[in-house]
Amino acid sequence: MKNHQLIEIGNVLKKYSSFAIFSHANADGDAFGSMLGLGMTLKLLGKKVSYFLPEPVPKVYAFLKDYNLINVAPLNHNDVGILLDSSDIGRIDQLSTHFKSFDVTINIDHHETNDYFATYNYTDKDAPSTTCIILKLIEDAQLPINSDISNALYVGLLTDTGSFHYANTTRNAFLTATKLVKYGADPSSMAKKIFEEETLAHLKLIGIALERMNLRNKIAFSYVTYTDMKSLNASEEDAEGIINLVRKYKDADVAILFKEVGNKVIRVSLRSKRKNINVQDIAVLFNGGGHAAASGCTLHGDLHEAMEQLLSKAEIMLKDANKNK
Repeated sequence: MKNHQLIEIGNVLKKYSSFAIFSHANADGDAFGSMLGLGMTLKLLGKKVSYFLPEPVPKVYAFLKDYNLINVAPLNHNDVGILLDSSDIGRIDQLSTHFKSFDVTINIDHHETNDYFATYNYTDKDAPSTTCIILKLIEDAQLPINSDISNALYVGLLTDTGSFHYANTTRNAFLTATKLVKYGADPSSMAKKIFEEETLAHLKLIGIALERMNLRNKIAFSYVTYTDMKSLNASEEDAEGIINLVRKYKDADVAILFKEVGNKVIRVSLRSKRKNINVQDIAVLFNGGGHAAASGCTLHGDLHEAMEQLLSKAEIMLKDANKNK
């Protein structure tokens, strides 16, 4: 059934002439990789393609081909709207109105909580990344692929698996990586671009977060304040990735980073280090989402009050998980 759905989407891609491709706010590597990878494939078919992300658009993936075309074209004048790596339309903020205006829509995703909101839907919660699904679509529908497309898809896989060490690093992840290298992806170059070219503000924020790190009932947590951000002239993007260092605490089962990115606006990153602990359950309580091992949400209000509220919920969840070991 699933293969049939993917072939059906492939036929839609071949039938229509122009496409607007969207992905979620605070776009990560999988959002960029799936969006640009599929877009470049469609362009090789002679299709017209436009890319759209909610502002601000992170600069960390500016090395990917077609990055400079994001949010450049007009929002209308396309036949089909495609939303990638998003469990619901609300993930694209104000762009949701434009997505709903298309008569034909496509939804491709790997989040368990997907709403099946499009004309054509394909979701696979077991896929390590949405880019894995895009590669399967390319192969099953016999669509073109080159090294630029392969690099974009590889970036999505690399980042969503945490450099191939999260719980979603399955056999499929390695098989997909092998195929992408065969098609021209350059793993060394992509890893260097993502992990070895950090801003000074990011490095200083790491120091601040690590200095504040604490452990509470097997939950490692830390925070950076809006004052920290302003003093370093740091962007929200500069606070990305710090959660991966908090996660390294050997005595922790869960890692949480609170990032106060605006006046009483707090982005929260959650990571699980045990298969029986699903941090998505915490994120959903605060209108967030993601995956069992990696999720996020946004809180509003006083930073320390918000921290206490979420940490209390996390402690309850962790206690329940320990009972059910």
